[in-house]
Amino acid sequence: MNFTEDSTWVISSGDGGTFPLFVRDALGISTPMADSIPRLAPPVPRLTGVEVPGLAQGWDRWWLECATGSSHEPVGVPNHLRAAYTRWSDPRSLQSTYIRDEVRRTFSASLHEVVTELQEELGRQLVFSLDVLQIPVEGQFWRRLQRDRVLVSEELLLSRNVIAPLESVIRELAQ
Repeated sequence: MNFTEDSTWVISSGDGGTFPLFVRDALGISTPMADSIPRLAPPVPRLTGVEVPGLAQGWDRWWLECATGSSHEPVGVPNHLRAAYTRWSDPRSLQSTYIRDEVRRTFSASLHEVVTELQEELGRQLVFSLDVLQIPVEGQFWRRLQRDRVLVSEELLLSRNVIAPLESVIRELAQ
């Protein structure tokens, strides 16, 4: 999804590495980074009897690559995990469609409020680009991955609580 007010700013939004998070939850992978990101919502059924040597040790790197857009799936990830992920995250389901539309509507209103207020405060048009990676995790979660890239839970995007961290990042980017 893209939000463009005019030619001076653009916010794009997309999947934030949800497949590695699905694999983490399905296989019970625990690393400091994996544990710092809330569990997916709805919960992922735990798979037993699946062994992927080296995946737990390489999970952090894989997830970071996904979150920065340069990912290659690790060798050895079983095909049935991809099929289970597709069933879990069916983008055509009524629930997925509803959440996607509601996030877009709510986040758009918050975004335009922030931009309008900052433009009035600064007395000029804002010039910036921001990539928002939307993830379906439990609770209101926000993490800045790069200067112009953030990871945000759907729950936070649906809340007015997104305004404070969004304003902070946009203010910095528009300098």
